[in-house]
This record gives sequence, structure tokens and C-alpha cells, in this order.
Amino acid sequence: MSRFISHSRTLAGIFILSYLALGASPSVLAATTITVKLTPGENIQTAVNAAPAGTTFVLTAGTYRMQSVKPKAYDVFEGQGTAILNGSEVLTFEKESETSTLWVAAATVGAPASGQCQEGHPLCGYDQDLFVDGSVQNPASSLEGLTSGSWYLDRSTGKVYLPENPTGHVVELGMTQFAFCSNVPGVQVEYMIVEHYASPAQTGAVGCYKEGTGWIVNHVEARFNHGTGIGLGPAGQILHSYVHNNGQMGVAIQGGTGSKVIDNEISWNNYAGYERNWEAGGSKFWETTNLLVESNYVHDNNGNGLWTDCNNVGTVYQSNTVVNNLGIGILHEISYNAVISLNTVEGNHFDLISPLNLWSSEIVLANSQNVEVYGNTVEVPATNADGIGILNELRGTGSLGVWVASNNNVHNNTITYLGSGGSSGMISYPGGPAVTGNQFDFNKYVLEDAGSLHWTWMKLLDFAQLQAAGQELHGAASIE
Repeated sequence: MSRFISHSRTLAGIFILSYLALGASPSVLAATTITVKLTPGENIQTAVNAAPAGTTFVLTAGTYRMQSVKPKAYDVFEGQGTAILNGSEVLTFEKESETSTLWVAAATVGAPASGQCQEGHPLCGYDQDLFVDGSVQNPASSLEGLTSGSWYLDRSTGKVYLPENPTGHVVELGMTQFAFCSNVPGVQVEYMIVEHYASPAQTGAVGCYKEGTGWIVNHVEARFNHGTGIGLGPAGQILHSYVHNNGQMGVAIQGGTGSKVIDNEISWNNYAGYERNWEAGGSKFWETTNLLVESNYVHDNNGNGLWTDCNNVGTVYQSNTVVNNLGIGILHEISYNAVISLNTVEGNHFDLISPLNLWSSEIVLANSQNVEVYGNTVEVPATNADGIGILNELRGTGSLGVWVASNNNVHNNTITYLGSGGSSGMISYPGGPAVTGNQFDFNKYVLEDAGSLHWTWMKLLDFAQLQAAGQELHGAASIE
């Protein structure tokens, strides 16, 4: 209990400042002194309904199964010990018949499918996952497709089938969509595990439809939820959390000013196989102002690592390590002013062999303007990847004018090519808006496997040709 009291007092000043910034009244702030302690057998929502807004709820150690909480404004939910919110139901199986090799259980069928799936993952859009001893199983399209490690849900009869005897194992089916879902401001969720929620695509197990303003999620492990692990609304903060193995995406924030994503590990997301270019992988942020993404470890996601898409203004990507994602490392797309600095971006690549066009770059500025990219360490895989790329296409108009790749400054970065291919520079496609003011300079290029055409300025160039085009007049390229 002493740890909890100490922690609450330490963060109190931070939270009060956050409340004041959101316009909280003194009466609401006073309500934060009320604390309610809960145990796994109790209903969290019943306790929330009985308490005033701004109450702190302490969840003692254990598993809170199939609970969905609708907080009141400025409520705080803090786990004590290992507190787990689990959105799944434990199923009981029996053999289908004496002669059958299948095992069957009754279940409630969830929501219709949503989202766009990769080829080979046609069932990604169904939000219910099955777990055997905590390990997610592959969904089969038919009984005939059942193999070891897979499962089949007959949506017409509500029956779940397994190909092997599950006796002695815990089998769980995702049932509850959201752990925390409300449009009220100032909610805090911290020090707990959120797992196995049947959150649909583009929604968060924590945060649901991204409507609540000023939510703070701190020291939360969000894992094996079908949609997004943590998805917050305007001015949301995701801090010191471990967000991994979620079905579609790790984290997301939509709208508002001053959102923060700091010191998180975001990894192994998009196990369901959603289409990467649609929305999948490590993260996605849109329509934010002055978003700070700092000191995160983003790795091994099935999709882009860090992704600002649509009308983001004033983004700062700083001191992140973004490695081995199956997509772009850092992507700033159809957005405006940003700083991308001091990041380590390595080994991000695509699994499809196709002509590289800078969309395969470790860092991409796509129809974005007034972006400074500096001090980054970039390492380009030997195949299916590029370095730092600026792309300009016909993409329309946003909140601050035409989406155009202009006035971007890429300088003082170190870019290492592990293969003879891959390039850095700019492409402006026919029909796109006129571009001006893009500059690459003072960058260091290390060509470990030689190759002379590592630069693109409308076409592939060697270093001398790039300098003749007015770029990298103070840059350097060497074979090491």
C-alpha cells in the first residue's frame, strides 16, 4: 500500500496541471481525493456508477474478466500488483461425436467483419480471437481448413471447433470489445494489463472510438487485443507502456493539441493480417497539433513503425529506435511542419519485390512540407528498402493548404546502405503540385556494398550527378 500512496503523490502535481489545462473545475479536482479499492470478483462499472467523477479506483491483483468500463470525467484507474483486465470468455469443449476428431464449444458470435485484409488473411476483420493457454490461434475459413494451431467459428450456429483435444488447457474466446470506453475528459489508466479484447479495427481496447480528451495511459501493457491496443482522442498521452501483439495496430491518437507518446515499446502488432497501407502496424496519428513522439522502441510490427497521416502540424519525432518493421520506419504523410531528429531507423523493409520508388524508405516525407530531418542514424537493408525519401503526388488540400512536398530540409544524417541498391532523395510524380525548396545537405552516406546509384532526384543518380543537381554540396559518400 505504501508504494501506491507514494506513486499517487508523486504524479499528483502532473495530473492537476493536466486537469487545469483541460479546464477542470476545482470541484472536479477535489473529487480526485476519493479512492475506491476493488478486487477481481467485483464489478468495476458498478463502482464507477456509485462514485462521483474524479474518483481513483485501485484494482488489486488478479484477473477482471469480461469487464467494460465507462469512466466518468477525470476518473483514475490504477492497478496494484498484477491487475489484468481480460476481455475473453473461457470456453468448455466436448468431443463432437464418438467418431469425430473435432472438439466443439458453444459461443456467442460477435460483430461483422470490418477493415481491409492482406492477401492470405481473409478473416482479419472479424474481431474475435481464440487463445489456447494465452497463445492466439489462426482462424480457419471452414472445418476442412482446420489444422493444428487453428480454430473455426461457425457463425450460423455459434459453435467453435478445435482439431485437437483441449482438455487440460485454458481456451478463451474474445468477447468484450473495450476495456475503457467513454467520451469524457481526463481519464487516467495506469499500471495494469489489458488483454484479449475483441476490439474492432480502428478502435482501441483502451480508448475505443478516440473521443475522450486528455486521457493519460501510463505503464499499461496492452496485448493480444484484436484492433488497436491503445487508441486515444485529442491531447492523449501514452507513456511508459508496452503495447505488443495486437491484431491491427499498437497505438493511435486522433486530434487535439499536445499529445505525447513517450518511452513506450510498440512491437509485433498486426498479427491478424490487416492491409498495411490501409492502417496497420506500430502506430498511426492524424489531425494532431504539436504531437511529441519521443524515446520509443518500435520494432517488428507487421506494417509501418511510426506514422503521421493527414493534417498533422508541428509533430516532433525524437530519439526513437525504429527497427525491423515490415513497412516504412517513420512516415509523415499529407501533413505539415515537423522535426524528425536523433532517431535510429534501421532494417525496415517491404516483403514484396518491386521497383523501389522511395515509398520503401526508412524515413518518408509524403506530400508534406516544412519538415526538418536531421541527426538520424539510418541503415538500409540490402533488399526492398531505401534511405530517406521525399515524395510528391496529387493528394489534394488539407487544413493548411495544398499537400505538397516543399521546403523540406534533410541534413546531417548518417545513411548506411547494406546492399548495392536503394536510394535517397526526391520524386515528384506527373500531375502533382509544383515543389520548391527541398534540400539534402551535410549528410554522410556509407556504401558498404558499393553501387553507384544511391540517389534519386527525379531519376536515379550517382553522387556527382546529385551534386550537379544542387544537392549535397557539403555531403559525403564513401565505401567502408
